Amino acid sequence: MNLLYFEKPTRYINKEINAIHKKNKNLIKFALCFPDIYEIGMSNLGLKIIYKILNNHPDVYAERVFSPWIDMQDYMREHDIVLSSLETKTPLNEFDIIGFSLQYELSYTTVLNMLELGRIPRRWQDRMKNKYPLIIAGGPCTVNPLPMSPFVDAFLVGEAEEAVLEFIDLYKQWKASVPNREDLLKAISDIEGFYVPYADKKSVKRRFIKDLDSTTFPVAPVVPYAKIVHDRCAIEVSRGCPSGCRFCQAGFIYRPLRLRSPQKIFEIAKESIKNTGYEELSLMSFSIGQYPYLTELIKILNQYFQGKAVAVSLPSIRADKVTRELLQDIKSVRKTGFTIAPEAATERLRRVINKKLSNEDIERACGFLFEEGWQNIKLYFMIGLPTETDEDIEEIVNLAKKIIKIAKLYTKKFVEINVTVSPFIPKPHTPFQWSGQIGFKDMIGKLGFLKGSFQKSRIHYKGHNPEMSLLEAVFSRGDEKIGNLIEKAWLNGERLSAWSDFFDFNRWLMAMEKTGIDCFEYAQKQYSLDDKLPWSFIDTGINNEFLKKEFHKALNLEQTSDCTMKCSGCGVLQCHFLQSNNSDSISSEIFKTPVANNYSSKQEEHTITTVRFCHAKTGLMKYLSQLELSGLITRALRMAEIPFVLSHGFHPKPEISFGPSLSVGIESEKEYFDLKIYGALKNEYIERLNSILPDGLKIIIAREISSEIPSLNSFIKRYKYIVDLEDKLQLDKSFIESLTIKRNEKTVFLKDFLEEIQINDRQACIIVRDGTQNARVSEIVEAVFCKSLKDLKIKRVAMYGYEGGWIEP
Repeated sequence: MNLLYFEKPTRYINKEINAIHKKNKNLIKFALCFPDIYEIGMSNLGLKIIYKILNNHPDVYAERVFSPWIDMQDYMREHDIVLSSLETKTPLNEFDIIGFSLQYELSYTTVLNMLELGRIPRRWQDRMKNKYPLIIAGGPCTVNPLPMSPFVDAFLVGEAEEAVLEFIDLYKQWKASVPNREDLLKAISDIEGFYVPYADKKSVKRRFIKDLDSTTFPVAPVVPYAKIVHDRCAIEVSRGCPSGCRFCQAGFIYRPLRLRSPQKIFEIAKESIKNTGYEELSLMSFSIGQYPYLTELIKILNQYFQGKAVAVSLPSIRADKVTRELLQDIKSVRKTGFTIAPEAATERLRRVINKKLSNEDIERACGFLFEEGWQNIKLYFMIGLPTETDEDIEEIVNLAKKIIKIAKLYTKKFVEINVTVSPFIPKPHTPFQWSGQIGFKDMIGKLGFLKGSFQKSRIHYKGHNPEMSLLEAVFSRGDEKIGNLIEKAWLNGERLSAWSDFFDFNRWLMAMEKTGIDCFEYAQKQYSLDDKLPWSFIDTGINNEFLKKEFHKALNLEQTSDCTMKCSGCGVLQCHFLQSNNSDSISSEIFKTPVANNYSSKQEEHTITTVRFCHAKTGLMKYLSQLELSGLITRALRMAEIPFVLSHGFHPKPEISFGPSLSVGIESEKEYFDLKIYGALKNEYIERLNSILPDGLKIIIAREISSEIPSLNSFIKRYKYIVDLEDKLQLDKSFIESLTIKRNEKTVFLKDFLEEIQINDRQACIIVRDGTQNARVSEIVEAVFCKSLKDLKIKRVAMYGYEGGWIEP
């Protein structure tokens, strides 16, 4: 398959650094399916954790499967191609187990789409009598599994690290016996944490692990070629959130709060950067500001990675936890993005939702940010929260504009303020689960008011699609009937619903009409506190009376203390802080001794040398863009511990420069890049790099060059290509000289670029040169052979610069 026909070919080529490949064919084949495209799925930390855990099991081979983009989907249907795994290209219907990660509700139609592309019946009843893979699902959406229950054999509710291994042991025993699908499903339903629609609906207790330090964490995750959404090394420093925001499902279903020790985080960070070469380390947590040793941890990470340009970043942080010292530590390498989430713009409404922030906290945090040089911050708000008034909406505008004024006070100029607003989604297992979503017209009106208010300001506003928000509420609060709606919308053509480019609300309106399901009623339904809720058979560990108490406190503007300060009696035991009574039990020995840094000393001991590397780019590597190639090589340099020199300024990077870029889809025998390093070039550097780089990308030679030598891009002006032809071809010289191409609306003769062309049987040798404009081989071959780059096999075999004659760099 020629991947040039598809957008972003690197989504499909596999062979990434750290991808796991097993050769034993008798293993349990487990497909880890993420119902979204590669860039989204590869950003998910949970997928990386389960990929590691399953592949650590000697009897299991876990492979990755992502949703293809629309162009690939159409091609697969047209050519009857089955959706397959990345690692071994195994068709989805040949796996033993398929596990879907349900991270957000709008991925549900993509689950059905992937099953169809994998030649697997959608409904579990239709899979009972034949040998089809077992379909399981996990992730936060499983705390209400009912909307997807017609399609999934078993749901794992809660955290999977331990439960998935119990499931594998059961499956292994079942497979060794006389396999009977009914018996397997019944046995799965007896494992704590699993809900099986085939079995009777009974109370299902959410699974969670007790200790983060003792659980598996991937220190060598797969490193994508493509630029993914969260293209960095992520470390989970804690799980659970002590804040108790009443709208936040994650804050309740991930309880209790558990902390990873600073020693463990430091060890994971060292190994992860060593094994991935990332330039950014993200400390992940639902409430990162409440990690007790955050400032000390950032200091020690910065100290260890000094000289390697590895920056530490944080997710959204509570405004009251932002300090000048923290910001100075974060920006010591470079400034990373910063998000503040007030959620509500008035203190009254923040009391309703238990967001313990004052306007002074927010203004002080923004002042620190601007004072320390941040030029870009994000603010996140919600509309439609219980008890909301018009004043609460208007204050979103006023608060954002006030922050603009604060920015000008500190920076003497306007900075970039990005405001994102999302409608409130009433989520199961939260104090607001009984509340309905605001009316659809009200939602549209409030979003429209905000958009209009920001239209003539310097603030960048982004409002979430109200139709998407409506459906998120429907799927979040729905019962088994919603599965019919999802299926009907998919049959109407709905795909990749989480993408606004493909989301079509008309398909959902048609599905409502055909199924008789009123989405507006589902979303807006108000439950009484005595009603039995559809999802009540899922036991998250949170006491229902506690949630009711929190609901009443919200209406009375009463707040509840953080779990770190006082136990709120939610019902979940084994909270890390409650066990120890304070955070001092987390050993801080790591902070008492200096951390060895073996990087910065090299900078002081050695002179700077410029090295020119020559490498090949063949096979699947031809699909890498110049940006992807540079990212891969830069990471490989860091992994190989090449002592490169860093640039100066706000965003230090390795001092590396690449030669003329190569069009995606063209192979090359000789590409070049120059790198400044400390000390002399060592042969072992090439060996180290080649041991890391994937097949098709190989360093051929490297040599030291004078700093006076012209740069690659200024020196190289002539290129030699070999083009494979399907048929013998003869070309008339006068015909070549008459050919023209369009360039910037001007007609240019091909002879201005084309120096020589020789045809030998079914192969053409083309030599082109830069003139007043750069030569583009894609334009030349299309003009000469009347074929696009996609339809020809082309290899660049040499590049030249002029120095008394044409010579290679």
